[in-house]
Amino acid sequence: MDAAIPSYLAGHATARMTDYGRKIQLRSSTGGKLFRINYCGTIWRDVIVGDQSPALVLAHAIDTGETLTIFDEGRHGYDAMFVDTHDPAELDGRTADQRLLISAEDCFEIELELFDNIDWDEEEEGLLDQHGELRLQSGELIDAVRLRADGFDAIGITATTRDGTRHEILNEELG
Repeated sequence: MDAAIPSYLAGHATARMTDYGRKIQLRSSTGGKLFRINYCGTIWRDVIVGDQSPALVLAHAIDTGETLTIFDEGRHGYDAMFVDTHDPAELDGRTADQRLLISAEDCFEIELELFDNIDWDEEEEGLLDQHGELRLQSGELIDAVRLRADGFDAIGITATTRDGTRHEILNEELG
């Protein structure tokens, strides 16, 4: 069964439903599967976490050179959309200048698991503003389709090395 791809990954991923949410396989615009990962944050117990500011994880496609934001703790997921407030200048000022290395490897296939434990039919009405519109904490107006694609409440990111070894590099509950 097809699953919603987060709007910020449109054109760069395939998705399928699981018992718990969605599995998203990252792809370059030409279908390439290998990426280098840069991040802003700290490695704690082998996973990336935010430190002084929300974590930011970027993927650089080996085949095309494209840079994709695969997770921004300050902008992605339910809490960032509707609960937490962040200074836009702080979010824009973060630099993902740390390269992820796992056992001297720096090229990975990337899979995201998005967990959706939100009853959107029930929740959506409570998120409408006084004009009956869905508006994010940032003030941005969105539609119900984007709400369901981007409003996940937990995320896991797995990096798989060329030899097939899988490493969880991020695991965050967001709602």
